[in-house]
Amino acid sequence: MCGICGVIGFERTDQSEAITRRMMEALRHRGPDEDGLLVAPSVALGVRRLSIIDLPGGHQPVFNEASNVAVVFNGEIYNYKQLRGTLEGRGHAFRTHSDTEVIVHAYEEWGEECLRELRGMFAFAVWDARASGTTGDAARRARVFIARDRLGIKPLYLYRSENLLIFASEIKALLASGLVPKQLDPAGLRAFLQLGHIPPPWTAIRGVTPLAPGHTGIWHSSEWRTKPYWNLDPHSSAAPPPKELAASLADVLVDSMRNHLVSDVPVLLFLSGGTDSACLAAAARKAGAQNLSAMTVGFGEAEFDETELSRRTARALDIPHQVVTLDANRVTAGLDHAIWGLDQPSVDGLNSYWISKLAAEAGFKVALSGQGGDELFGGYESLAWFERFTAVARWARPLPAALFGRVLDQQALPFRWRKLSYLMGADDPFVASQMAVKVLFLDRDVTGLLSPALGQNGHHAEARNHLAYWSKLVEREDLLERLAFMDIHTHLEPRLLRDLDATSMAHSIEVRPVFLDHRLVEFLLPVPSETRIQQKRLLLDAAKSFLPRNLLEDLETRRKRTFTFPFKRWITRDLHGTMQETFSQHRVDSRQVLEFGAVDDLWRRYERSEASVGWSRIWSLFVLQRWCEIMQVSP
Repeated sequence: MCGICGVIGFERTDQSEAITRRMMEALRHRGPDEDGLLVAPSVALGVRRLSIIDLPGGHQPVFNEASNVAVVFNGEIYNYKQLRGTLEGRGHAFRTHSDTEVIVHAYEEWGEECLRELRGMFAFAVWDARASGTTGDAARRARVFIARDRLGIKPLYLYRSENLLIFASEIKALLASGLVPKQLDPAGLRAFLQLGHIPPPWTAIRGVTPLAPGHTGIWHSSEWRTKPYWNLDPHSSAAPPPKELAASLADVLVDSMRNHLVSDVPVLLFLSGGTDSACLAAAARKAGAQNLSAMTVGFGEAEFDETELSRRTARALDIPHQVVTLDANRVTAGLDHAIWGLDQPSVDGLNSYWISKLAAEAGFKVALSGQGGDELFGGYESLAWFERFTAVARWARPLPAALFGRVLDQQALPFRWRKLSYLMGADDPFVASQMAVKVLFLDRDVTGLLSPALGQNGHHAEARNHLAYWSKLVEREDLLERLAFMDIHTHLEPRLLRDLDATSMAHSIEVRPVFLDHRLVEFLLPVPSETRIQQKRLLLDAAKSFLPRNLLEDLETRRKRTFTFPFKRWITRDLHGTMQETFSQHRVDSRQVLEFGAVDDLWRRYERSEASVGWSRIWSLFVLQRWCEIMQVSP
């Protein structure tokens, strides 16, 4: 796992090298073991490396035999040994034992189609000098091929200016280049206040955009173009008999686990008290894991603590297990680094930040995560709310939105009631239900909370447009299928996976989400929603073949819990002073991002009645203010 960056289009190599070195330094936390740099006419590529496979020999950039194709790479290619055998059989000579070198030779052999062969999580840039002619026209004909993995597990951000392209694994590296203005994107911030994260194509910084999951980009002759190479297909087919389906899924899951265990360093499993991590732990045992340990984060607050449940899982599977208790004082002391680690504002991420930090302190570089289990197997309890709200929106569709929406959207009402105004007179009942469940702040709240330069810019449609875009792609599917598709594209990819990468790499630890192996995803999606999305029933049926009977019976009786921190209690007690100071007038006014009067009113209302506001709204404002301070950005 690494951090990569590059500058394409500068004719002066001394300038492009200096810019790339600044970005590499900003990515040091992602790759503390070593760095590497390629400088050629019109191209400079940099990498910071975290050594996990081929520790002594995997130095990047990695070149082909003729030294005219090279790659910088962030991620893991799990099937690299099989691919190496295939490529050696086709005449390619390898110099290392790393998975990185497979990309170079696969690109030589298959060109852009090499992506169909790669199994893993990745973002990489290939420099191809074979198309260049003489030294004089090399800059004009430079070719760089950039790609991101199918589900966007690994990030890549882009900034374009005239004949220049800059890319990096994190936004903070782009800002370190000195070429990207530290100017906030109003659309990105409005989307953040509504959704709690910033979905593509926006980011927090004007002009910076992510390369979309499952997409490639090519820079050639000063031209840049992108295109998709993979997408989710939500169309279901007839499911095989239940026992056959469960057996096949068990095989695919164990195979996915076997691939994710590939490592030259010990592997840690993030173990909660739930079904997902227990099934992964059992699958790891079935896959023959030899160097696997487990870790659980515990809390003093009993209602959030899962240590006893996780201990029962670890004992049943005979996996070495450690519990680390996290208290509010430590969280408070580390807040600024945690928000810096987010890379851009998000209402989530603190949980993955801390378990990654604790794992790194225990000496681990690689960890396995159960992310994706809820989306693929229907673990979210909010599914019932979407169903209810969609039905209400259909019923209320003929009602005048302006009149009936205004009745519900009253400032004195709790936010959870005001959001029901989206259900009145909605053009699309499904999108309306998404807004009613997912939105934090309503449209006019955003206008009042942001400074005039950011918030008062006509109708704020970012959240609605984002949800409507993905909804349109599955409008003919059944409700459960649509909800599952939306969970992946509007929650898992832009929020959970983005946060997980940024916060884990803040501690130089690589986290592998086993459920999101693309072969497992492709196996599951054709399974009809009524079979797949049933509160983990299909996952448990598959895991019966390798779960101990006592653990299976235990899991079937455990109440569904979401791994979260006791934010509500911490904000009210332990973090109260920190929140109060952050919302003070001199701090809010100094950044000119939020409006002090609106923030102060909301904070005082929260102190009077937490239930009328909700901790996530207060937390989102806190994160935004502190992130802008730390990154020194402005409107």
